[in-house]
Amino acid sequence: MALLEDYFGFTFETFTHRPTRSWLTILGILIGIAAVVSLISVGQGLQDSITRQFEAFGTDKVLIMQGGGQYGAAAGFVGNERLDDHDVSVVERTKGVEKAIGIEATYAKVTYGSEPKYGHVFAFPLDKFMITDFPSVTVAEGREPKPSDNFKAVIGYEIAHGNFFKKEVKVGDTIKIADTEFEVIATLTKIGNKADDSQIYISLDSAKATLGDLGYSVIYGIVKNGFDTDDVAGYIKDRMRRDRNEKAGSEDFTVTTTAQLSALVGNIIGVVQTIVIGIASISLVVGGVGIMNTMYTSVMERTREIGVMKAIGAKNSDILLIFLIESGLIGLVGGIIGVLLGVGFGSLVGLVTQQGGVSFGVSFPPWLTLGALAFSFVVGSLSGALPALSAARMKPADALRYE
Repeated sequence: MALLEDYFGFTFETFTHRPTRSWLTILGILIGIAAVVSLISVGQGLQDSITRQFEAFGTDKVLIMQGGGQYGAAAGFVGNERLDDHDVSVVERTKGVEKAIGIEATYAKVTYGSEPKYGHVFAFPLDKFMITDFPSVTVAEGREPKPSDNFKAVIGYEIAHGNFFKKEVKVGDTIKIADTEFEVIATLTKIGNKADDSQIYISLDSAKATLGDLGYSVIYGIVKNGFDTDDVAGYIKDRMRRDRNEKAGSEDFTVTTTAQLSALVGNIIGVVQTIVIGIASISLVVGGVGIMNTMYTSVMERTREIGVMKAIGAKNSDILLIFLIESGLIGLVGGIIGVLLGVGFGSLVGLVTQQGGVSFGVSFPPWLTLGALAFSFVVGSLSGALPALSAARMKPADALRYE
């Protein structure tokens, strides 16, 4: 134990006698660790948030969208190509489907008083779908819309509380969608995402009368009890392919389950995160080179001390361990500071995005902190390995004669 304390005492001389050089060396490691920790925490938080939203959506739904290929679902949802009533009928007649609902989503001019805005409008058939069937949607004031409620609107939290328009919009007020008046019959509780909380929900018939028949952005297929969702998705794909006379692999539509869509989005986030972290990790390589340079300098400055220690009985393994501990501690100190900065920066990103309308929790799992600290220590130790070996191989007589 006493010998180990001597090792650490010898090592701490680097920090006390040469503080400027030590902290500049630490800076290279802490920048890399801070970047990696903040990027992983933000990416993990975003992925966890998406997973929770899909879980809230339910596992008994199949989503059908226009657009083929691996990313056809996303392209169909935001593109101009839409599905129609015939597609809804085809889906509804498929084995294992309880009902199919066509949802129209579009941006439209929305006016309250004399203030015009552009907002996201969702239209759905009130005889098949309830407003609370949307994930995380709960009525705060007012009532659920009825099938006969044409030209009635349900508004999100941001619109109701004056964060969309300059004034609050209450139940009983009138708003205009594309210059057509709609009575507000309900407001919703806060979902947590500014974009979701700024949406307006109306009946499909009202949307067709006001905006025209734009088609459907997505068709929700509700799976019957006792049927596997993946199997039903396959049945729908086969039936739509036959209806459109298309060959397998060349479909101009996409059928996916919520689990598959969640995995797809997660994979995309993972690829982007890996690339960005790879770029950020370059700074760790630079930091490792800095540690190696510092350790070579430290070995040169302590050559006579190494000779004295060997002359009084220190083994090569003792010298090797001393310098490995020193380089490892430089990496570890940089890792500790880097983790703290990474946590702070990640939290700041989460706060800024929340203010900007994209709400997700930044995630700091224990493995991230422990892994970052272990990695920084390993980088420091490996970077100091060659200088430590050169110190351990010194001959006592040559080291004592060194000037």
